[in-house]
Amino acid sequence: KPARLQLLRGGALSRDGPPEHDAGGGEERAMASFPKDSASSGPEERRVTRIGDWVPSGRAALGTSPVSGASGGDQGDAYTQFTDSGEATKLEKVATCLSTVKHGVVACVPVLGWLPKYKWKEDFFYDFVGGATIALICLVQTLAHAAIATTDVIQGPYCAFVPPFVYAMLGTSPHASISSGAIAAILIADQLQYFHDLEERTQLASLLALISGLWLIVLGLCRAAYLVRFLSQSLISGFVTGGSVLILEGQLKNLLGLVNMEHGVGFIDTGRCLFQALPQTNFVGLALGLSMMGVLQLMMWLKKYCVDRLKQKGPHPKWLKAAKLVSEMKELVLVAISTTFAYVTAQMYGGAIIPVVGDITPGLPPFKPAYDLPASRSMLETHYRLQEFIFGGFLVALTSFLTTYATSKKQALHHGYQIDASQEMFALGMAGACGSFFGSFTPSGSLSRTSLASEVGVKTQMSGLMKIVVVGTSLSFLTPVLYYLPKAALAAIILRSTWTLVDFKTARELWRACKPNQVGGLRRDFVVWWIAFFLTIFCGVLYGIGSAVLFSVLMIVKDAAGPRVVVLGQIESLGGIWRDAEVWTEGRTFPGILVVEFRGPLSFASADYFMEELEKRRMHAATNIEIVVLAFGSVHDLDKTAIEMLRELLTEWRARGVSCIIADAKSRVRLLLEQYFATAAGKGKQPLLDQPAFIITLDDAMNLAKRTLARRNRGAALPATKEDQEYIARTSSAGQGGWRHGGSTGPVMGLVTENTRAENFQRATSNAV
Repeated sequence: KPARLQLLRGGALSRDGPPEHDAGGGEERAMASFPKDSASSGPEERRVTRIGDWVPSGRAALGTSPVSGASGGDQGDAYTQFTDSGEATKLEKVATCLSTVKHGVVACVPVLGWLPKYKWKEDFFYDFVGGATIALICLVQTLAHAAIATTDVIQGPYCAFVPPFVYAMLGTSPHASISSGAIAAILIADQLQYFHDLEERTQLASLLALISGLWLIVLGLCRAAYLVRFLSQSLISGFVTGGSVLILEGQLKNLLGLVNMEHGVGFIDTGRCLFQALPQTNFVGLALGLSMMGVLQLMMWLKKYCVDRLKQKGPHPKWLKAAKLVSEMKELVLVAISTTFAYVTAQMYGGAIIPVVGDITPGLPPFKPAYDLPASRSMLETHYRLQEFIFGGFLVALTSFLTTYATSKKQALHHGYQIDASQEMFALGMAGACGSFFGSFTPSGSLSRTSLASEVGVKTQMSGLMKIVVVGTSLSFLTPVLYYLPKAALAAIILRSTWTLVDFKTARELWRACKPNQVGGLRRDFVVWWIAFFLTIFCGVLYGIGSAVLFSVLMIVKDAAGPRVVVLGQIESLGGIWRDAEVWTEGRTFPGILVVEFRGPLSFASADYFMEELEKRRMHAATNIEIVVLAFGSVHDLDKTAIEMLRELLTEWRARGVSCIIADAKSRVRLLLEQYFATAAGKGKQPLLDQPAFIITLDDAMNLAKRTLARRNRGAALPATKEDQEYIARTSSAGQGGWRHGGSTGPVMGLVTENTRAENFQRATSNAV
């Protein structure tokens, strides 16, 4: 039977064996001859795709389908057998089309996928209990986050009403807890600091939620979730630490009970206002706040103790899980204690002796378009800080998504399911945009609430639907209870939780790893951290994040424009591997041969830099260089500018008698090198790259370079080992017909025939000039 060959993405699958891959990382190679059609003449036409697959021009000549098994009767092949479109029936096409539409709709609206399959008997109880528990915690946390955002406290619970419902319809994470978030509240407060009136700030916060929601919707539809990658861990840590300092300073007003304190703008101005208002300190409120901070600390210790005990082998006391649940709901406990204290003292003295929240509008949030509120209309008409609001909304959107996605991804990895980043971005944007019509500010996820959802046994997104029941009931009937909630208690919750966000530990770690007097280290991360920290404190969150991102992007551009160019030496004590000769001083180099590795993409940005560095190393070498070996294993792309630079460089080298061999080139880079440099530019000319194959390792390239120098009677370049000299003596008598690209004496365009690559390389190099 004629030999048959299928070339797949992973390599070559022959009738007699499994797919075969080269040592360079999965490069496609032709390993057998194709049977020629009787009507055709000449060699097979080679068609190359962008990723480097070789597709034979006449599939009919193979006598088999493109991805079927090698033998006609094999049905157990690991590859899927495709059906020719001409044989597919109309009904199958319609069914395929409907199935595609169904999957697309379910991907955009995930509730249509999980709700019809919802297991009411098994999951509803856990979703209801988990949703109710998280909703009660949200009520208190959102009050604190509204205080951070410097808006009306009732706007916080509004974030736990409509946004969780919308996210439950469109989100892909069953454990994500969407309402308010501390980091998003920091950004909101930064945008609202220029407005002194509380009602005005509250209305503009809803407008900001609409703007950031629209940003996320557009980015999600464009599948641009990759933008959050520009917010590095060092940047986030520096910004959060700086924002936490601003929060701590801002909440001192409520902790000290400074009712008539002047509104300050910025870190320095707020500090001045605090210092001037210190004589107004309410010492009862201060004592209550400090006591509540102590209660929170005791609850945190209790939680840690319960978690450690539950991790040990049982049996465990019955009270242990109950104590852990109470410690999880520590904010509720604190609110109950402090509200009771304020109510009792108010009854005793005929009025509140400490600043309290006061009247809160009862009932569900009314429907009011965010753009139609008085403060929003004024901004849209006067354009006062409108541009800052739009750009600030973009940063709020990215930061809230990053917080939400990071916490959701952690739970997805823990429970073994996948979430779609772009769909998460779209769902969070819809939650914010829809919530803005009901008085909400920008929603966000929370690490503590998301982790609690996993611990209390939440199964699906149904818990988000249960949350709105509890929050709606609380808004309708429990708001009068919050009248006596002390502001010092809210400040205690904020101060204690914010203190955990202060991350100077990362700064210390970066300093220890900075190594300012040595090569390497985390110097850039250290600089990014302090840029984000200081500019966030003294210039605002917007400038802190923006400047740190700009610095990070400039460093990326700098790396792209000037990757490292290193001279390699062979480390014989480690099995002959190749390493940077500057670092590994014991590395062996060879007279007359320069081995250089370029560690980065070779494009228009780095082409001139590559040529300058390469020429510098060639001209400053200890011996006269006649052959340059370029290790292209780290070069993953070439563009037109780089190709023309290589053509100019190789032409100049040829005029000076310097040869070049390229090793370890892969996929698209290898195909471009073959296309532009493996064929002669004209009649009577030689190819600029005179090497027998392009799928060669660095060791193969060095052997070729050493044998080439040996044939030029340069004894100084002869290999020192006895085996190499015996190999040269054996191959020197192998004929004088030089290898020519495309001829019958060697492989064509770097492709390997039915013989092995080693045999091909040995035969081709033995005839090389």
